[in-house]
Amino acid sequence: MVYLTLAPSFEAGVLGRCLHFLSRPLLWVSWALLSCSHSLAQQDARTQAHLALAAAYVQADMMAHGMSEADKVLALSPNLPEALALKAIIFQRQARLDLAAHFFQQSSQLAPNSPQIAHNWGFFECQQGRFESAFEKLAFAHAHSEGLERDKSLWIWGDCLRQNGQLTNANLKMSQALQRQPSFISEGLMLARLKIELGSHAEAEKILDLLNDSPSVSAQSLWLSVQLAQRQNQAVKKNHWGKMLGLLFSNSAQWRAYQEGASHD
Repeated sequence: MVYLTLAPSFEAGVLGRCLHFLSRPLLWVSWALLSCSHSLAQQDARTQAHLALAAAYVQADMMAHGMSEADKVLALSPNLPEALALKAIIFQRQARLDLAAHFFQQSSQLAPNSPQIAHNWGFFECQQGRFESAFEKLAFAHAHSEGLERDKSLWIWGDCLRQNGQLTNANLKMSQALQRQPSFISEGLMLARLKIELGSHAEAEKILDLLNDSPSVSAQSLWLSVQLAQRQNQAVKKNHWGKMLGLLFSNSAQWRAYQEGASHD
């Protein structure tokens, strides 16, 4: 039998940091389920290494490899909730929704107090339009998390409220999350559109200014800024964002729309 051998640097760098290297701030799946939980603390290095590799494959969108590694984990530890939750995420990404729901439920039964599993299950439930179930799980995740993970749950909770038509409450929760986590600006287009829908144009403008000055600038964010500036009779800002749209996204539909609109000014 061949065993996975871990180099000392791997153990010190990855396992010693409780797999923190997998955390990506704006990946709305909660990878904190791979942190030093009680169940993981009792697993051997091979189990933890396979789980880390499975999660890395999933983040790289290599689902078949992620599933293979998750199955290796479950062969070693059949009732490890983190591995079952990871399989649920894989099935979710593969649109195998019945299986995803089954594994979310199974992992939650084994770890009912896990805010990370509650977060991921709530995200899944929201995608399926089961809003009340999603709100319950995301509220639990938010109440029992800290820092980044807490605010990720708050943001997803807000987005789920938005999808359910509860716009004022959605705006409140997402704005609070963004205030505490400035890096969430990469997802700011959604919140800016929400604020415009609510008539909070000045707040939307601030978010779009930050977004357009960030690496997450897009043709969509610049075009929305152009439209908002036109609505507010801000000719200088409209021209500024229009020029940036042409400079950065000259092949976009938004740039063509801007040129057509500008020719009629």
